[in-house]
Parts: sequence; structure tokens; C-alpha cells
Amino acid sequence: MTAGGGNGTPASRTYFGWQEEKVAFIFGVSGQRAAMLAAGVLSAAWPLAVSDITAGAVCWPVAGLLITLVFVRIAGRTVDEWIAAATSYALLRSRDQNKFASAAFAPRSKARPNAPARMDLPGILAPLTIMEAGFGSGAALAVVHNRYERTFTAVARIRFPGIGLVDSARRDLRVAGWGGLLSSLCTEGNPIVRVQALQRLVPESGAALRRWHADHLSGEAPPVAVQVTGTLLETSTLATSQREALLSFTMDHKRAASQIRAAGGGAAGGAVVLVRHLKALSSAISGADLQVEGWLDPRELAEVLRTAFDPHSARVLAEQRAGALAGVEDGELAGVDPALAGPAAAEARSGSYLHDGAQTVSYVVHDWPRHQVYSTALAPLLGEGDHRRAFSLHVEPLGPRKAEQEVMRERTARDVAIRMRQRTGQIVPEHERAALDRARAQDRERAAGHGLVRFSAYVAVTVTDPAKLDDACAALEADAAAARISIRRMWMAQDIGFALSALPLGMGLPRKRW
Repeated sequence: MTAGGGNGTPASRTYFGWQEEKVAFIFGVSGQRAAMLAAGVLSAAWPLAVSDITAGAVCWPVAGLLITLVFVRIAGRTVDEWIAAATSYALLRSRDQNKFASAAFAPRSKARPNAPARMDLPGILAPLTIMEAGFGSGAALAVVHNRYERTFTAVARIRFPGIGLVDSARRDLRVAGWGGLLSSLCTEGNPIVRVQALQRLVPESGAALRRWHADHLSGEAPPVAVQVTGTLLETSTLATSQREALLSFTMDHKRAASQIRAAGGGAAGGAVVLVRHLKALSSAISGADLQVEGWLDPRELAEVLRTAFDPHSARVLAEQRAGALAGVEDGELAGVDPALAGPAAAEARSGSYLHDGAQTVSYVVHDWPRHQVYSTALAPLLGEGDHRRAFSLHVEPLGPRKAEQEVMRERTARDVAIRMRQRTGQIVPEHERAALDRARAQDRERAAGHGLVRFSAYVAVTVTDPAKLDDACAALEADAAAARISIRRMWMAQDIGFALSALPLGMGLPRKRW
């Protein structure tokens, strides 16, 4: 469970107050690790209880192993967590399920050996289907239907004025506008259950500039000038990059079941209901100082996915789009056929993800700043760089009743943890006292009418030259440290990390486990 708050003077407002969702069960360990610790203690005491020292040859090593699994950490994760991840990855690799092949590389169907191979998406993206829905005035909207989670997602390409070069008052207004958008979704029974904000930093293709130059080139221009200009246009964009901002809204079928039935039922009815709610959100989006350039249609969404899987195709698709916008006759349509959105081949390795001539390393944001920060805290992480980056923030708004349950559970867990330490004569760490104070502050803010959300964040770096991967990872980790956030490499789950961090498909925030 996480939340944020602000204090300070209007001239320099700071933010703080997010809570980690996992709370220690007892003595600073989780429920699973507490059970392992209890089993280790019982194993160590059993030979003494039955007066059979020879049994210690078996029980004591087992006890030592269990206690080691509980307390020893490697790269921030306990040994039992590493064992679970490594075992799962090894099982998938033994069956070649960490590899994906499509199109010409896909295995042929035994029933129809001469039929063309079906294009699809890899891994956890396999249940997704890209549908088309009407958005009014003849506009088409892409709706991503997740058959497994029974959700519907739409993606908007947005433009925002930024907060880095404005005065503090305007900056706070823009941040408050974004908070107002999330707060408007914290209503009881709201079918919009997830919001994803994705920013991608990609090299500038220069396609639109080259197209404009070709259209306005005079026939009387000196050949030398034409040659020099063409050379500059081909090379200057190598040092520039552009930022793409995408905003995804995900609707849950269960919460909108009655409305979907009234709209005709099925996936088509779900798409209709989603469009209805998106139109109702237009004023809240505008109030957050976000300008919607357009809701992505199926070909545009497929292009976003395709360029993430195959960065080499970005320039060709940009040229194709520039030609379509310029009204070139006999030109190809802009975007990509949704059937071609996925990679031709991909492989999930333990520490990276290979896909169509590129390699990506994904990280999860494990810990946010532990002190007061300004609204520009993430600037180092989102700044210009030499490599492709993607930063994805997944937010789940909570209704009033759910928020009250979460806050009270948090307060109770923190209070019990402190009381247990006090009763056993242990020193209460200051971070636990601070966590309890934040939980109380959240309760006060909730009682005052503020909304509460769960959120998680992921970041990925992509290179087309494997020799540059280590440099790109080192630069990303250094920028994360400058932003005062802690990121962890998603070992043994890089394919999942890529889907959560680099693709705007409304995935990434797991369901709360009780």
C-alpha cells in the first residue's frame, strides 16, 4: 500500500509519505520466512528434546540451512527467493519455454503444414487481442482485450508542458492536476482499475524533417548545397532523441459487467463501455494539463509495440508515417498491421531479454526516496541519454471502503510490530516508527477526503549493440541513484519485465495477495 503527501512552503513544496506494501509479519520477517525460522529452531531443538544427540547429525544441518535461507540476503533478495526464481526459470528453460518464435521461425502446425504461420505475442502477452472500436466522428480506437484477466485497455498519446522550467507555483498546480485525475478515479465501484503512464526515450528518426526538405527542395538549388544538406539531415539526428508519452486506462470486466451486458455483451460490449468511460474522463485529463494528441488506433498501437520489439524498424515506419501524412500517392498506410506487432523471435535470458536484434534489461523500482523530495526528483532518470529507455508507472486507484481497510490494516500491522519489539525488550528501529507515523498521516488524509492508490514502477534500457549493454545499465543505475530511488534488476524474469516496463498494455501491478 502506497500513498503520497506534501508539505513545506508554497515556494518549494516537497512530497513524501509512500508506504511499502509488504509489512513484516513478526520480528522483521515475512510470514513465509517466519515459518522457516520456526522450523529451523524446532529442528535444532529436537535432538536435545528427545535426548538423541545422534539425530543432530541430520537436524542441525537442516536447521542451519533454514536459518541461512531466512537471514542471508544476496543483492537485496533472500536465498529462498533466489531459489524459487532460479527453479522456475530452470524449469522453463529445460522445456525451451524461454524462447519464442513467430512468422517464418514459428513451428508449422501438424494439422495444416502448408498454412502460413500465425503471428502472435510472446509470454504473458499471449492472451492479448487488439480490437477496434469506434470513438465517434469516424475515428477508430484500439482496445486491448486481456482474455485471462478479463480487462480492456485503451492507450492515448499525450503531450504535457513539463515542470522542469516553470516556477514552483505552476509546477505544483500541474502536479495537483495529475493528483486530481487519479483522485477522480478513487470512487466506489469505478470500472477503471488501472492507469499506466509510460515514457519512452528513443533516437530521433528525422523522417518528418527529411520529408519536408524533399517537398520544399527547389530544382534550382546548387548540387553542393543539396549534398551538404542531405548529409546533415542523415547524421544530425544521430545525436538527438525524442520523448514519447503514452497514457493507458484499463477497465475491469467484473466491475462493469452489468453495463457490458446492456451494451450487447462479450468483448464488443466491453469495448463500447470502455469508450464511454474514456469520453467521461476527457475533462479530468484536460484538468491535469495533459493534451491528448490522439487515442491510438489498432495500427498505431501495433507500431508502438513493434518499435519496442524491433528498434531497427522505427526509422522505416517513421518514413512511412511521414509519407502518409504528406499524402503521398500509392504510399503504404501508416502504422503496422496488428498481426505483425510482436517479435519474430525472442529469448528470455536470466539477466536480459533478446528480441529482434535488440537486447533489453528491465528493472523494478524497489524503494522510493526515504526523505522529502521535489516533484522533479525523477529528472535524472528521465533525462536525455545515449540509449533507449522506458519508464512505466502503474497506478491502481482504491475506492473509499478499500482505502479505509488498507490504511487500518497498515496501521494495525505497524503498531503490532512495534509493540512486539517493546514487549520482547528489543530496540524499535526508527524506520518502523516513521512508517507508523506515515500510516497515521495517511489515515488523516483519507478521512479528509483524499484518495489512496497502489502503484509500482519499472524501468528498462534497450541497446542494439550488445557490446554497449553494460555501459547502458551502468548509466541507468547511476541516474537512478541520482534520483534517490533503488532499482533492482529483474533476474530470471526479464521477459515479464520488458512487457511491464516498455509496453503500454496496462499490465504490471499484481493483484493484492491476502
